[in-house]
Amino acid sequence: MNREIPGFYYDPEKKKYFKVEASHKSAPGSNYSKDAVKRKRKEHEKRQRKVLITQRTAKEKIKKAAFLEHPFIGAIRELGYQPSSNGFRLEQRGLIYASQFRRNRVHQFEPWPDDEYSIKHLLRNRRSGVLIASGHRGGESSVSVCFPDCDQGKWTYNRTMERVLFKEPYRISSISLSHTGYLLATMDSGPRGDSFLAPRMLPDPDDAGDYRWPSSSFYSTRIALTPSLWCSAACPEGTTPRFAVGTSQGLHTIEGFASYWSLSKKPFANDVLTGKPVTHRKMDSSHALVTSVEWLSSDVIAGGLLDSTVFLHDLRSGGTATRLQHTHAVSKIRKVDPYRIVVAGLNSLKMYDIRYPPNGLQRNPKPNNKQHTSTKPYLSFPDYSPTSTPDFDICPELSLLASASDDNRIQLFSLTTGEQIASPISKYQYSQPISSICFEPGDGCLKGPQTPSLLVCSQATVDEWNW
Repeated sequence: MNREIPGFYYDPEKKKYFKVEASHKSAPGSNYSKDAVKRKRKEHEKRQRKVLITQRTAKEKIKKAAFLEHPFIGAIRELGYQPSSNGFRLEQRGLIYASQFRRNRVHQFEPWPDDEYSIKHLLRNRRSGVLIASGHRGGESSVSVCFPDCDQGKWTYNRTMERVLFKEPYRISSISLSHTGYLLATMDSGPRGDSFLAPRMLPDPDDAGDYRWPSSSFYSTRIALTPSLWCSAACPEGTTPRFAVGTSQGLHTIEGFASYWSLSKKPFANDVLTGKPVTHRKMDSSHALVTSVEWLSSDVIAGGLLDSTVFLHDLRSGGTATRLQHTHAVSKIRKVDPYRIVVAGLNSLKMYDIRYPPNGLQRNPKPNNKQHTSTKPYLSFPDYSPTSTPDFDICPELSLLASASDDNRIQLFSLTTGEQIASPISKYQYSQPISSICFEPGDGCLKGPQTPSLLVCSQATVDEWNW
């Protein structure tokens, strides 16, 4: 340690002593005038005090044990060490995305047979960009497709590229599109009260961007059925097209290709209370009418009944089990992940986790009865106000749910909290009721949307809402 010598200043940087000069005699800007030395000593003392405070704080501060950060202890969040969860980040991403929704008019289908015709179902093939629309008026239904113009930088549509696949004196209840390119239309209430399934292969563009129809063997095949048809869904995986079909006589699956198709009927769930097979179901009752189907995986199908029951069927074992009971008759089911599903009914929209033990189940549920019970939901959507024919879709990528409301608007909800989200899409009011809602993932299609988008159909007009 250097000694203090009167009249001299020790510079620690230069490691030398310098004579302190009187301020009035030293040159301007001198580093060793009396005033300059005084200022340097004050700064040095200030730095020393900071060092002492830092050392004292480090010595007296209580340190948390390192083992508390181990994930098995379960105290990471309470200690403040855990960063924001994936769910929180996903929710924030969805909120930001929803605030930037913008509307883009995609196409307006040619009205058939007149201006009162309206679209009931709408899909788009993410591989080819083909728009598929179905609708009905009176006792007639039609399915139309519109091919995109591939000469542009992105998919564009015009009426010259529209084609009517078929027109039938039936009620079209659903259309489903497989990732393999096959379209399935379900038709019932025919002239003789009959029903049929119509699978058909849709064309993909060739290298020149032209759409060529497959050979005649790939054209529509009619598979007649006795029960009424209510809903259908395509299996999301596999090399062979496979569809689940809900009818008035239970669950069916159909798979195949070209004109070779195999139809299979699945058993009902065992009795809820006794565990014995159900043999007393009436085929025309609400306990047999499947109103909605959804694939939870390539092997498990979730089905909703008119009596509010939701059951699971496993294709591997062939078994069916009643899993939960909704507040009202089930109108639609959508999968959030392999364990969580969103179920819609009359003025009710709830999310359930099928990993929880079943509760609220009844032997013969009657959703219109005051004694009706329901399963405790994982999440509820209290602001849900649907149309007379509820339709909704979800986007797990953004943790958002979109629903058509009774005032011709789109409601957005968070799949994390169940609360309604403010967005430009919710402020826009359509002049006609919204008939179809369909989320599309942002999977980077060459000429399709690069970010998640929402297709909305009102009457015969198709809009795309995205960033």
